Amino acid sequence: MKRNAFFQLIHKEDGTYLKAYPAVDGGMPLKSDDILTYLAKKQYSDIDVSVIKKFVEAAAEEPNAIMKITGEKKLPENEYALITIDVQRYMAKLRLFPPSNEGKRLDLKDLANLVEQNGIKYGIIENNMKAVLKGRLYCTDILIAKAQLPVQGRSASIEYNFDVNKTNTPQMAEDGSVDFHKLDMIERVQEGQLLAKLTPADYGTDGIDVCGMPVKPAKVINLTLKHGKHIHLSDDKLEMYSEVSGNVTLVDDTVFVSNVYEVPADVGPSTGDIDYDGSVEVKGNVLSGYTVHATGDITVNGAVEGANLVAGGKIVLKRGIQGMGKGNMEAQGDVISNFIESSKVTSGGKIISDAIMHSDVIAQDAIEVHGKRGLIAGGKVRSATRIETKTAGSSMGTQTELEVGLDPTIMDRYHAIEKNIELLSDEKDKILQNVQILQKRLKAKGSLDEDKMKLLKSNGARIKEIDAEIEENTQEYEILEAELDKHAGGGKIIVEDIAYPGVKLTISNVVSYIHTETQHSAFVREGADIRIRGI
Repeated sequence: MKRNAFFQLIHKEDGTYLKAYPAVDGGMPLKSDDILTYLAKKQYSDIDVSVIKKFVEAAAEEPNAIMKITGEKKLPENEYALITIDVQRYMAKLRLFPPSNEGKRLDLKDLANLVEQNGIKYGIIENNMKAVLKGRLYCTDILIAKAQLPVQGRSASIEYNFDVNKTNTPQMAEDGSVDFHKLDMIERVQEGQLLAKLTPADYGTDGIDVCGMPVKPAKVINLTLKHGKHIHLSDDKLEMYSEVSGNVTLVDDTVFVSNVYEVPADVGPSTGDIDYDGSVEVKGNVLSGYTVHATGDITVNGAVEGANLVAGGKIVLKRGIQGMGKGNMEAQGDVISNFIESSKVTSGGKIISDAIMHSDVIAQDAIEVHGKRGLIAGGKVRSATRIETKTAGSSMGTQTELEVGLDPTIMDRYHAIEKNIELLSDEKDKILQNVQILQKRLKAKGSLDEDKMKLLKSNGARIKEIDAEIEENTQEYEILEAELDKHAGGGKIIVEDIAYPGVKLTISNVVSYIHTETQHSAFVREGADIRIRGI
């Protein structure tokens, strides 16, 4: 059995001695510190340290060395147990020292009392205490108490089910150029989509130190799912879902969802084109060449230049559009704009503006131009029902067209088919002339070369295609014509102040021109004429 070397105090008539006992089976050799610690505990304060060192050196040469350390004869020393507890109080150790030649040994009860006196209350290992007494394992640290260590917990974590780091890095074309129209800045979200999942904190389990006090596990971080409107949490508060389709952002650990995508400044090189499933609000301007497409409404707080706006709902421009001939707006709902200039505007509802200048404007419902200016000048303005304005045209004779009473989209299609039938008829006439020439040659010569025969056959096939297309177009043309006739006679144009010469009025296909300034008038169709009514 392995055993550390140890020492014993021997009391004689001429003084006190130290006796060495050798290590067994590879045990640790005798150490000066061990002896000095023991002597200090026993208040042997006058011992020369050099004497102790010489004794340890002698013990290394002669395992059972004996050396006098003082001429004083001291009282006997009983077996001594030194108990130490680590700083964290996770372990208590016993180091047993032998009694002097005239001292008494400790028993288990003595050790138990010492353990209690040292405040050790938990994790006591009695078997080790018995073993150290039975084997008299001196100068050896023996574990006699062990704490129950805490079970460490885990901080909470949140897994976001969307890209929280959207960037505005433009796409690079194959030639190395940068396309600033295609910036991926919108993180889209669908109604019912899982946005985030929380793994809650595990606080762990307390331990108990050897003195019976609780040992707290390391602190963990607790988190909660933070969110704004249009979001709800599961019953256990561990999952977050969107209540609307729109866009999602993470700001200071809080998730925000909106069915309105907000552009904080201009739509331009810093944003690229906007294509959003929902409504869009632009805080700044929309610069030339850029597009805003929304399935909902579009609201622009600034001005719109030669840009393209397409909305599934309404379009609201708080400052208006200066399209420079390139501006385009299409809305399924109303269009409300401070002014419309040099642009093309199509509305599935009303168009309401303070001024419409040099623009091509179409509305399924009324066009209302009131406000301070209340001006329609230049371009073509068409409504299926009614046009109201303060002023039509200008004193300079600006050519201005106002048209009501017919659905503009039906009218456009009607004229397009009319034109297409005309083109197809012209094409057919030319082909028929070629066919007649080729047939005459065939009749005269009895045959044609291969190329001419192929041309004759292809011309015949094309004539059949044209006939079928003309028939199809004619059927649609007749349907549209019936629709236009059904609504003929409706519509009204109201000019509250002045209609200037140069204004062309069309009400249900009946055309009239303003030749002299006309004031406070409503224009309506009566039969084949347009009549003026005072207002």
